[in-house]
Amino acid sequence: MASLGLSPALVGLFPKGQSAVPNISAGSLTTLSGSESGDGVAASLSHTFTGNFTWMKGNHNVRFGPEFRVYRVFSDRHSGDTTPILNFNNLWGRGPFDNSTAPPVGGELTALLLGIPGGSATRSASFAQQDKYFALYVHDDWKLTRKLTLNAGLRVEHESPVTERYNRSATAFLGDQANPIGARAIANYARSPIPELPAANFKVNGGLTFAGAGGNPREFWEGQVLGWMPRIGLAYQVAPKTVLRTGYGIFYNSNGSFKTGSNLAGFSQSTPIEPTNDNGLTFKATLANPLPTGLLAPLGPAGGLETNLGQNISYFARSRKQAYSQRWSLGIQHELRGGFMVETSYVGNRGTRIGVNRNINVLPAKYLSTSPTRDQATIDYLGAQFPSPLFGLNPQYTSSTMSRQALLTPYPHFGNVTFSDPVGYSWYHSLQSRMERRFSKGFTLQMSHTWSKAMDATSFLNAQDPRPYESLADIDRTHRTTATGIWELPFGKGRKIGSQMPKVIEFFAGGWQLSGAWQRQSGQPINWGQILFTGDSSKVVLPSSERNADRWFNTDVFDKNSRNVLGSNLRTFPLRFSDIRLDSQRRWDFSLNKTFRINERFKTQFRADTFNALNEPVLRGPTTDPTNTVFGRITAQEPPRSFQFSLNVKF
Repeated sequence: MASLGLSPALVGLFPKGQSAVPNISAGSLTTLSGSESGDGVAASLSHTFTGNFTWMKGNHNVRFGPEFRVYRVFSDRHSGDTTPILNFNNLWGRGPFDNSTAPPVGGELTALLLGIPGGSATRSASFAQQDKYFALYVHDDWKLTRKLTLNAGLRVEHESPVTERYNRSATAFLGDQANPIGARAIANYARSPIPELPAANFKVNGGLTFAGAGGNPREFWEGQVLGWMPRIGLAYQVAPKTVLRTGYGIFYNSNGSFKTGSNLAGFSQSTPIEPTNDNGLTFKATLANPLPTGLLAPLGPAGGLETNLGQNISYFARSRKQAYSQRWSLGIQHELRGGFMVETSYVGNRGTRIGVNRNINVLPAKYLSTSPTRDQATIDYLGAQFPSPLFGLNPQYTSSTMSRQALLTPYPHFGNVTFSDPVGYSWYHSLQSRMERRFSKGFTLQMSHTWSKAMDATSFLNAQDPRPYESLADIDRTHRTTATGIWELPFGKGRKIGSQMPKVIEFFAGGWQLSGAWQRQSGQPINWGQILFTGDSSKVVLPSSERNADRWFNTDVFDKNSRNVLGSNLRTFPLRFSDIRLDSQRRWDFSLNKTFRINERFKTQFRADTFNALNEPVLRGPTTDPTNTVFGRITAQEPPRSFQFSLNVKF
C-alpha cells in the first residue's frame, strides 16, 4: 500500500509484509482487487460410526442399527484484515436534497472523483466448532402376500447444539435488558425529543450475550427433543409385469456445523470508514488515509451488551427448531418388451419450520406510506434529522444527527437485528415419468420428464409483516426433460467387430464407451424488487416472437424515471410471476472413455468430455431495475461449448 502513496499511518494498521492493494468498488463497475471470501483457510472434518444389522424370520426382513457422527468445521478467513475495503456510493451525487433519488448513472463516480471513501476494515477471528448426531433406526420389509409387500420403519435422531472450542460466538439477544449506554442516551434524548416518541417511551434496551460467558451455556441454542421420523410404503403387483407403489416419510433438516457458522460479533471487529460527521460540511477521511483514527480492537465477551453498537447484528433463537419435510408418492411401473420399463408417479413434498431471516429492528408499518407512487412527503418526514442521543457514546456513533426513522425503531442503537425464525414453509407437487432400457447388448437408455410446481413462503415482502409471503418458489421449473445413454462401441475383444484383432490394435481401438446426456427445462421465475407499474400488469409478458435479448419483457408498462423510485412505501409488488421467466436450459453433453490395462497391477483410464456440445446459447437473466439504462436487456449468457480431457492411473 505504501507504493500507492497511501499514508504511512494507514499502512501501519495492517500486518507488515501482508498489506495488499485496497479492495475498491464503485457501483456496477468492476471491483478492483476483489476477494471471493478472503484470504486464509477453511476446512471440515466428519467422524462417523454406523452399525447395520439384519434379522430375517419368516416373511419379515428386519434391518436396524445405530449411527453416531461428529461434525467439525474450522474457518480462518480474512476479507478486510490486510487492506481497507473502499466503497464509493451515490450519496454525494444526489440532489437537490440528500434524500432525493440517485442518478441512474455516475453517482458513485462523484464520490470517487471527489475522494470521499466509504467502506470498512476489519480484524477477523477464527472459529473451530462442532456438533454431534445420534440416531437409531429399525425397518421391516414385510411380505404380506406373494403380491403385496409392506415397508415400515422408524428413525429416531438427535442433533446436539453447536459449540465452539474457545466459546468464540455471540449467541442470544437480550431485548428486555437496558444497554449500558442507555441511561446517557435517554438523558440526551430528553433534551430534544420528537413529537412521535415522548421521552418517557424512549428505550435503549438489548444487546448480545456470549457462549460460556457470564453464566451462559456453551451451546449456541437449547438442545432439541428427539426427532421421530416414520416411513411407510406399499408395493403391490397388479399384474405379472406391473407394480403399484406408494410411500410416505418424514425427514428432518440439520441446524448443525455444516449449516450454521459461529457468530463472531465481538471477536471480529469492523471499523467503518466515516468521511464526515456533519453530513458533508467538513470531511475527516481521505483516500490517502480513510482511517485517520485507526482500527477498533475486538473485545470479545468483555464488550458485553455494547458489542457492535451502531452495526447490524444477528443472533440465535434460544429455542431453535429443526425444519422438517413430509414426502409422499404414488406411482405405477410396467415392464415392456425389449427390456424397456416405464414408470409414472405423483410425488409431493411439504416443508415446515423453515428458517426465515427476520429483522426485529424495523420501523412500525403505520409510519410507512401505502401510496402506489413515490410519497415524497413520507420520505421527507421519516428522513428528517434530529440531534442524535447516541453521538459520542461509542466510537461507532460518528454522526451528530439521526433520522426520525432511526429514532422510531425498537432498538435505535443498532442497525438490523436479525435471527432465523422457523415460520417458513413450502410445498411441491409433481408428475414424474421415466422410461428406461436396461443395459443389454452394450446399450442402455433412460429418459425422464417432470411436470411440477414449487411454492414457498420463505421471505417477507415487508420486514414488518407477521408472516412470510407466499409465492412461486425460486427453484420452480415447470417442465424438465432429461435423457442419458451409454453405448459400448462394438469394437474390440468380446464385441461384434474386431474381436480377434491383434492385441496392439485392440489396445488402442477396442473397449471404448460413449455416453451422453441431454436436458431441457423451463427457466426459473425472475426475481423482482420494489418497482412501479404505470401500465397494465397483464402485458408484462411478451409473445415469444417479440422476445429477445434486447427486450426480454415489456418494459413500457414500468415507470423508468429515477425520480419516481419508491421509498418508505409498504411493498405490494410480488416477488415473482409464474409466466415471466429466465431463458430455458438446453444442452447436450458427451463423454468418451476407455480403460487401458497396462498389466495386472496398473490400468489407466482416458476420458474426453464435451459440455454444451452443440454450443447452444442459453441466456442469463435480464436487468430488472427500471432506472438502469439496460432495463429489460440480457447482457450475459451461460458458458459456451467446452472440452475436458483427463488421464487417471489406477493401481
